[in-house]
Amino acid sequence: MIAKASKRFRLSQVIQPSYRNIIIIFSFLAAILVLLILYFTLSQAVIIITPAYSEQKIGFIVQVADQGSSEANFNVSQRIPGLLKETVMEETQEFSASQNKVSQNKASGKLTIYNDYSQSQPLVATTRFQTPEGLIFRLPEFVTVPAKGKLEVTVEADQEGSTYEIGPSKFILPALSSWRRQYVYAESFQPMSRASYTEFKITEEDIAKATDKLKEELMTKARQKMIADLQNGQTIFEKFLTSEILKYSISEKAGSKKENFKVSLSLSVKALILNEEELKQEALADLPEVYQQADSLVKIDQQSFIYKITPLEENSENLLAQIKGEYTLLAANINIDKNKLKGLSRKQAENYLLNLSDVREVRLHLPFWTKYLPALEDNINIEIKK
Repeated sequence: MIAKASKRFRLSQVIQPSYRNIIIIFSFLAAILVLLILYFTLSQAVIIITPAYSEQKIGFIVQVADQGSSEANFNVSQRIPGLLKETVMEETQEFSASQNKVSQNKASGKLTIYNDYSQSQPLVATTRFQTPEGLIFRLPEFVTVPAKGKLEVTVEADQEGSTYEIGPSKFILPALSSWRRQYVYAESFQPMSRASYTEFKITEEDIAKATDKLKEELMTKARQKMIADLQNGQTIFEKFLTSEILKYSISEKAGSKKENFKVSLSLSVKALILNEEELKQEALADLPEVYQQADSLVKIDQQSFIYKITPLEENSENLLAQIKGEYTLLAANINIDKNKLKGLSRKQAENYLLNLSDVREVRLHLPFWTKYLPALEDNINIEIKK
């Protein structure tokens, strides 16, 4: 009995170190496995790519059909509903003629004629009045200066020019005898000057500008009236706003000296009413197939849309207009093969990516413990900066 117990004790001493070694080895292998799992799990590379977009012009054609017609077919691609609306505006406005400041060629002014004689003194038109310097001014009309009295008159220079613009002065009447001049003479108390006045004239340009101004105001009022009548979702397509003059008249002809003239205008204004967003969506629906691929990057410049509208005559399809236009599209096509990135160094990966078409910039983020990209494709994450 004692011998059996001793034998079991010796066997346990042999078996215990063997189990201990197995446990240690197993634990070591498990730790390595965990580290490998963590490595492959945490070893994620993030590549951020900034595309190099190229600008493309894309054309389109869209038809506008009468939305109020029951016969219009809208189950056709590149066709949208629209409405042609007309309103008539009428108004009369007064405008000013062109003005021109005109200066007289001859100086003029007032002087006082004195008659100290006992008899009145008649003076005919063009009677001369002479200054001490010899400058002559003439009476424009017949006058009579009362005896023992005086008379204020207007005189005009005999010649043109600024020489006759003089200050207050004394005058003699050279046509009278020297004896008579003792009693009849003249004096001015204000300067002589070449007066200026405003001359009015209605020109062709005045009429054209007035007509354009009135037309523009009527167009604005018509547009506002149409906007007030719009229903939900409707917009006036400004690029199709047209006008026709129904009645037109002016109160004065070109060349008239009147200060003012009147312009009367009756204007028919037509507008194409549609939803511009629907138009853009229909245009984009016809995007070329090359830009619809999964690896194509596309940005639409919403402000770049331009249109050329052609009104259509009455037709069986109730089409109002055809719109030809184009818009600007920014496109890039980046096709990256992750298989070629596996295990590359940072520099190698950057060189590979920058050599691809439509790649402008590359930013690469790797775990801190490695300089190489993961060996698994799933651990390489690519982000495109749009």
